Parts: sequence; structure tokens; C-alpha cells
Amino acid sequence: MPRISMKCGIARTHFVSGRFRRLTILIVTVVSISACQTVGTPPRITEEVEPIGPPPLVVTPGVIAKSEQEEASRLWSSAQASFEAQEFSQAVLVSEEIVTDFPSSSLSGEALWLLARSLVEVGDSVKADQVASRYAELMPRQDPRGGAIRLWQSSILSDPATRIDRLLRMEEGSSEGDILLAIDRLRSLVDAISVELLQEVIDGIPPLGGPLMPLVEARLSVSLLELDRTADALVLARSALEGGVFGKERAWAEGVLIGEFPPGRGLETVFTIGAVLPLGGPPALAEFSSLVAQGIEVAASAALGDEFEVSVDFRDDGGDPSVSLQSMRALDQAGVVGIVGFLQDDDFLAAADARARPVVLVSPTARSADRAGAAAYSLEGSDPGAAEAVARYAASRAYQRIAMVYPQTPNAEAEADAFELIAERLGMPVVGRFGYEAGATFFEPQISAALNALRSEELDRLALAPNDTLHMEELEPTALFMPIPPEDVEFLAPQVIHFGLDTLAVEILGTSGWTDPQVLTSVEARLTTGVIATAPVVSEKALEGQARFRDAYESRYQRSLVGAAASVGYDAALLLLEALRAGRIEPDEVRESFESLEGISGATGVFSVVRGRVVRDTEVVRLEDQMAVPIERISLGSKNGRR
Repeated sequence: MPRISMKCGIARTHFVSGRFRRLTILIVTVVSISACQTVGTPPRITEEVEPIGPPPLVVTPGVIAKSEQEEASRLWSSAQASFEAQEFSQAVLVSEEIVTDFPSSSLSGEALWLLARSLVEVGDSVKADQVASRYAELMPRQDPRGGAIRLWQSSILSDPATRIDRLLRMEEGSSEGDILLAIDRLRSLVDAISVELLQEVIDGIPPLGGPLMPLVEARLSVSLLELDRTADALVLARSALEGGVFGKERAWAEGVLIGEFPPGRGLETVFTIGAVLPLGGPPALAEFSSLVAQGIEVAASAALGDEFEVSVDFRDDGGDPSVSLQSMRALDQAGVVGIVGFLQDDDFLAAADARARPVVLVSPTARSADRAGAAAYSLEGSDPGAAEAVARYAASRAYQRIAMVYPQTPNAEAEADAFELIAERLGMPVVGRFGYEAGATFFEPQISAALNALRSEELDRLALAPNDTLHMEELEPTALFMPIPPEDVEFLAPQVIHFGLDTLAVEILGTSGWTDPQVLTSVEARLTTGVIATAPVVSEKALEGQARFRDAYESRYQRSLVGAAASVGYDAALLLLEALRAGRIEPDEVRESFESLEGISGATGVFSVVRGRVVRDTEVVRLEDQMAVPIERISLGSKNGRR
């Protein structure tokens, strides 16, 4: 049985033997890295009092002059103050200076930890993870602080494989509370990735692994048995038992040895999904829906290969929300494992509300996913991550002021909020937000108000007479951020210039609405050239997804693919089917698997699910002569510190 000791009011468990011992006492604690002392503040040592807590960590052990230590202390105070004031960019700069210039200081280790936390706050989770790994490597073996570090790393990342890797690097000295939290996370993560990828993760862990390796081995052994890889399954099951695996995973490993599956773990390979479309609606909508249905059928026949059998239960709602509701209830009763469709917002919201079970809904086109509740997703929902990427581009341009114009819709407001959050963190003031009613076609009040917010104070400062010439180089750089849908670009773009906003003096920023194919072909080039926006990445992986869909479509229907409607139907169904690839059909399991999706190559881009939203891998582009020219690629598919 583990021995329980108390330090600084925190319960810690020391494992006396084996990689795992059966836990008969469960003590759940939330362990802070700074539980025993203020972060970065070494304990005071006197002749009478024994030091409390572990000694400070040092990036590069060595001798440091008193003056250098004093300077490091001054910088440390500044870094802490910046972090507490939520001035995270400054905290990054100062903590990095300590690590770089004073690596032998007693504060260098904690400056490294502060740097990691600050990087997360400015949106760079990838670098934060790297810095945290470096911090963990400074700790001696079995340091109790290490477990909390690994838990933190797994919480800032989105890629399931990487999260598993970090948790498996926890060592024996980790507290029982940390281990229990890690177990909960691992159980949900392990089944969300392929057997091959999980094996790669395990192979990358140092020999003997940590205390959590037996749990992962036991769960992987079951998956291997399901795939008829009995010999491999037996090896892992024995290793898990030898490592001291406990709880239900112990029973699973023992079951593998005699060829028995755990209850409810049989791999499902036959699925029925639902599809609700306005096939009998108005002619234009019906034609579009018919093409979407074709894309869904292609996904059902080809996406998962011969290993799975997928059938589609199509229902026609005629574009009527009341019929959508009835269709939802009928499919719910039929027990489908997920549903694609509901093209219009009203239909989508009605269906989401009518679910008796939290069955996953995926719409190719609805924009109301943010209001539809849990397990409801759309390919055309908001993407705050793209807005954040544009904000980081803006920071590189050092704009002095930024204004926003956007429709008063949940999607646009979510993107405006995300942009403003990052802009303010990076020191770019947002001087005004000017919304307009959805569906509006006249924007003079908003454009004029934005221009006034951007320039009035500056023009007063320049004290120009009425006849004076204003040279652009005299003006400070400013920008107007407009996260607007494609249908608004046609009306708004000409009015930006008409109502006096000189795009040579004020840079226009936007998101994917500006790069919609219809916009690029129908809106005059002079009205969009120079706009900075986001667009799906045209990568080798994206092109492979397009080619795979085109070949499957043309093989099935014996005709050329025309238009994008079938493509979005295919992609919506593809994402649902990829979530079913693990062979789990309970609604909560499907949702969990869906929200772990990353890097899925579809017909219209490479998809991931980030914070409950479907997003495409995206890059920042400049519009030039009706073409989107890449400026900066951003890995939204890695969930961007997202994931």
C-alpha cells in the first residue's frame, strides 16, 4: 500500500515498489506547481530552520556573480509583475531574457516555467510545450513536481497522440492526485487514435516508461485483439500485468490472455447514419441538396474502405423546420449513430433541440453551430482561430489602431472577440467595434464611424488646414478588421472606398468570407486586391483529399464532378465516419472521437475539430487580382494552441 506523507499541506503518495500498485486509498488533490512556495522564489535558509520544498531549478548550473544574480532578481520581479498584470507578451520577453542571459541564476528555472505559461497566454502552445519539456528535464528523477508539469502540458495541447506522450512521461514520484487525473485523461485519449499511432507513441517513450504505461498497454492489447493481432495483444497484456496495472484495465489484460473482450468492447463495423436534406424544397435548394446527397453517398461507400459497411437513411425535410424536427425524432428512434444534413440554420437548430440522445449532428452549411448545443457541428461555423491568426499577422505590422465592422451574428461576433483578445494581448488597441444588422446592404454609418475612430485624433494632431495635402507616409499604420460572410463582401467592398476609406492608408483585414470562390470570381479585383484574409491551405495533403474524392465520385456516378455542393456533403459525412472508425457507437463515444479529429483530408480542405468547432487548416493570404496569395501558413489543424 502506498505511504502517504504531507508537505506544505499537499497529500502526496510514494509508490514503494513496481510501476503500479493497487490503490486502496484514493486521495484526489489538485496539485499546483507552486504549492510549496511562491513560483520562482527560493526558500529562505537560516541556521535554525530546515528549507521547505525542493531547491530551485537552474537552467545551466555554474557560478554566477552577485551583480548578475541581482540583475536576474530585478528582471524576475518585472516578469512576475507583467504576468500578474496580464501583460503576457512582456512577460515572455523578460522571462526569456533571464533564461538566456542569466542561465546560472537561481531564478532561471522558474523563469523558464513562467515563460512556458506566458507563451500559452499569447497563443503559442507549441513553443510553450517545448519550454515546459525543457523545464521538466531540469528536475531530478522522481521529482514530485514533474507530474504536474506533464498534466499541464497535456492540457494545453490538442493532438491526442502528443497528449498521451506527455502523460506517459510522468514518473514514479508523481503524486497520487496527479496520477489519477492522468488516468482519467488517458482513458479517453487512447481510444481516440489509431492502433498504429498509439504504438508509435509507446515506442517513443524511454525504456521502462512511467507508472501509466501499463494502463496504455492494457487498453492497446484489447484493440489489437479486436483487429485479430492476437500475438501482439498477448505481449502487451503480459507486459501490462507485469507492470502492475490495476482496476478495470487489469481485468481487460487478463481477459486478453484468455481471448475475451471486455463488456461493450466489441468492434462495430456496420453503421447506419442519417441524412436530412431539403430534397423536396424550392428548386434551387432541391438541386443543391441533391448534389450534397451524392457527396454523402460517396463518403458512405468509400471513406472507410472495405473494412466497414455504411448505409445512409435519407430523410426529406423540404426546408421546413417542423419537418426537420420530425425527421430528427424518427432517426433518433431508428438508432442511427450520427446524422449529416440540416442545411439551413432554422432546420439545424430545431433538429439539435429535438434530440432525445446526444447523437452527433454535422451540417455542411449551417452557421448556427455555436447555438446548437453539444455534439452539433458545422463546416461553416465560426473559426476564432483564424481570426487570432489574422491578429498575429496584424501585430507583425505594428498597427497603431484597429477598428472592426461586422454583422451582428454569433459567428462574426465570435471571430471579432477572438481578434480583439489577441490584439489587446499583443498591444494593438481596438478603438471601435461597429456592428450592422444581418442582411443589411448599406454600410455608410459603420464605415464612417470606423474611419473616424481610426483617424480623427491623428488628423487633429497633424493640424492640417483644409487645403493642405495629406501624404500617406505621414499617417500611422491602422487597419479595419471585417469578419464578414461571402454574401456581404459583394455589397460592402465597394462601399468601403465609396464612403472615404482609403485602402492604401488603412489596411483591410478579414477572414474566410473574403476568399470564398464565389467572391473571388464575382467581385471586381480592384475592390479586394490588397485585402488580408484567411483561406484553406493548398497543401499536398489537401490536394490528395481533393483527388481522392474526385476519383470516388466519378467512379460511382460515371460523370465529371462539377461544383462544390457534392464536396461539402462528402466532407460532412467523412468527418462523422472518421469519428466512427474506432468502432464505438454510443453517442458520448462518437462525440469524444469526433472532437479528437485532426488532420482529416477532405474534398474542401484539411479538417480538425478545435474547441468543439470544425476548422480547416488555414493560411493568411493577400488577395491579388482575384487570387489568394499565401503570406503565412498557420497550423490550425494542430489546433493552434490550439491544438
